[in-house]
Amino acid sequence: MNKLLITSLLTLTFLLTSLSLAADTETVEVMPDNVPALLVKANSSYAAKDYLTYRKVLQRLRELRPNNSEYMYQLVLAHALLDEKTDAYNLMLSMQQQGLGYDFTLTDDSNNIRNTEVFDYINDLMIKAGEAMGESEVAFTLPDSIVLPEAMAWDESRQSFLIATAAQGSIHAVSQDGESRELLKADDENGMWAIFGLLVDQPRNRLWVSSAATRTFSGFEPADKGRSALFEFDLTSLELIRRYPVPVDGGPHVLGSMALSPNGDIFIVDRVLPIIYSKAANADKLKAVFASRDMISMRGIAIQPDGRLMYVADRELGIKVFDLESRKAGKVALPATLNVGGIDGLYLWDNHLIMIQNGINPERVMRLELDPSGTRVIAVRPLAVAQPEFDAPSFGTLKDKYLYYFANSQSTSGSGPARPVAVLRTAVDANADLDPPDMAEYLKILEEHQKRKAGNG
Repeated sequence: MNKLLITSLLTLTFLLTSLSLAADTETVEVMPDNVPALLVKANSSYAAKDYLTYRKVLQRLRELRPNNSEYMYQLVLAHALLDEKTDAYNLMLSMQQQGLGYDFTLTDDSNNIRNTEVFDYINDLMIKAGEAMGESEVAFTLPDSIVLPEAMAWDESRQSFLIATAAQGSIHAVSQDGESRELLKADDENGMWAIFGLLVDQPRNRLWVSSAATRTFSGFEPADKGRSALFEFDLTSLELIRRYPVPVDGGPHVLGSMALSPNGDIFIVDRVLPIIYSKAANADKLKAVFASRDMISMRGIAIQPDGRLMYVADRELGIKVFDLESRKAGKVALPATLNVGGIDGLYLWDNHLIMIQNGINPERVMRLELDPSGTRVIAVRPLAVAQPEFDAPSFGTLKDKYLYYFANSQSTSGSGPARPVAVLRTAVDANADLDPPDMAEYLKILEEHQKRKAGNG
């Protein structure tokens, strides 16, 4: 064989190999690995009726955001569109065990999994999970002048609740019968903006306020965008003592909820960046003490009475526990039947975490009993679920054995007039047993369904 023929064969082999590799590359679909891109792909694949890709995208979304009940709901429908009944039923069961309430008959996308005993049984249970349960009562309703309330604290010295707003950057004293008076308001002298956190330190006669320049603030100036600070006031005179700005790092910041350690250290979550700041008792500036890639939308924060453990809730990724002595952190261990998505308020009572969830369906207030180590949830008790007043319940404060909290959010009112915010009161020491649904009947029906499916196969 001459050199020219050998060269030609080698060239042809190389070209064929290259074409084959190119074809393989075109058929290999690269899955995005971030939530925004995955959501775009989910929408496009659903619109194109590419339900296999739609299901794969939702499975990846669930891996990244395991507590997001909306992704779970859509994944059930993706299984349904592919006629994957068993996978759909198992996920529905998991959702029901987490207390999630959906009615899958409200969309035609579920047609393939309907009309079976299994579907009817579990779907009925999920509908019941969305019904009102537990106890709450309206303590008082805020006046129309209090717009976009975002923080609440109990002030023993005034025998009043302090309510802070994001719209006006104002702080109001509200009595237990609902009478209110304005105490403070953002102005050029104090330099505050929208308020997202309040902390009353009675023994040290201090009122701490976390504030940020956001578009919700009526006096917002574009030049202030991204700025945030902690403000220290004398609790009695309300005189401004000092302002502690977030260190300039080029990023946007919104200081939010705060927690106080026994020695007077203050810890504050940043709602925008996954950073926890501290203002040590004798320090004159804020310091970033924790930064976590495992947190993306921090809200509630609480500290054990001895000051060793601190808990931080993330709306998407659950509850993290920080050991303030060792400076180590990890996720609170949870039972598989507990969904911790959509948490805003987080509070600590008698070694129980009390959480307010508005990012799941149904919205609810839950009590989580911790083990002696404070790192594991060993029992779960719903306190108030799907209450008539609920419309994105958010933050509150503990007083005695009651949680007082905002029942509704004016940010969800749409274009119409904002509905006044009701403050609910729920007992945190409730002991009445709540009977869970009997799963034995469901498991029996599921087993029969699987036997029939195997027989028909």
